[in-house]
Amino acid sequence: MPTVSICIPTYKRPELLKLAVESCLAQTFTDFEIVIGDDSPDSQSAETIRALRAPQPIRYFRNSPRAGQARNVNQLFVAAQGEFLVLLHDDDLLLPNALEALIKPLQQNPDLIASFGKQLVINNEGDVLYAESESLNRKYYRTDQTANRVQRSAWAALVQQLPCDGYMARSAAARATLYRDEPEVGQACDADFGYRLMAQGDFFFLGEFTSAYRITPDSISSSGLRIHLSNLYFILKARAVPGDLEHVRRARLQELAPPAVNGCLLSAARSKALSILFGPYYPWTREPVKGSIQLGLVFLPRLVSGIFLK
Repeated sequence: MPTVSICIPTYKRPELLKLAVESCLAQTFTDFEIVIGDDSPDSQSAETIRALRAPQPIRYFRNSPRAGQARNVNQLFVAAQGEFLVLLHDDDLLLPNALEALIKPLQQNPDLIASFGKQLVINNEGDVLYAESESLNRKYYRTDQTANRVQRSAWAALVQQLPCDGYMARSAAARATLYRDEPEVGQACDADFGYRLMAQGDFFFLGEFTSAYRITPDSISSSGLRIHLSNLYFILKARAVPGDLEHVRRARLQELAPPAVNGCLLSAARSKALSILFGPYYPWTREPVKGSIQLGLVFLPRLVSGIFLK
């Protein structure tokens, strides 16, 4: 059995999938398998994988009908044969040191359930965007001040220090958590998984780059991002956290509230928008003008409010 399973869900991106798999095959740590779940309606991804010459085993699953993001990821977690697994989106990359670096803290400390490093941001052509990389890691507390130490998972999940992919987790912990395939989770299923994974144990953050996050033309749209943030708001609002971290959750909810209102309006969930505006987390003191405008948009026809939200 391999020690690590690299799980790659894919959908209609055979060229980027090839680059993702090649980044796995370039690893300095070689005791791994690659497991691919394909939601594509055609055979291009399958043909791309068949054409690769790989010293490590690649197991490929074609989903018909399409499984969707959550079920596709879950089938990969269940199929993973390694003691550890890595989730890698089909448009992202692992850096050559990733597996070797990520596995060490997990092998040295059996109480840890996940490890992760910094992320590079790359454009569609694969060029590194250094300013964006610095900003991304700083935003999610992946800095030298927090590096190379155990992270309290409840805090790390709240601030989304755990990335959406490129992390390594114990396979048993990932299978005990799994993705939720429910309407209220929506596109926030990655973050929701992180919130629930924290119940399994603590994380470890490495102070080195281990993966690359690609910004592509298919990346989430502005409207899609707002709907994603509205899902995230309600997921986080429903989460119970330790009392000493309540101020962290409150600050995050206050940050999410304004874009979450817009997301609710874009998806015609006016009652949810009102629940945020009149709830305890909307930052009226800091955003009185924005709040007043958003309150007005709730009562405009959807077509009109949509023009303002573009």
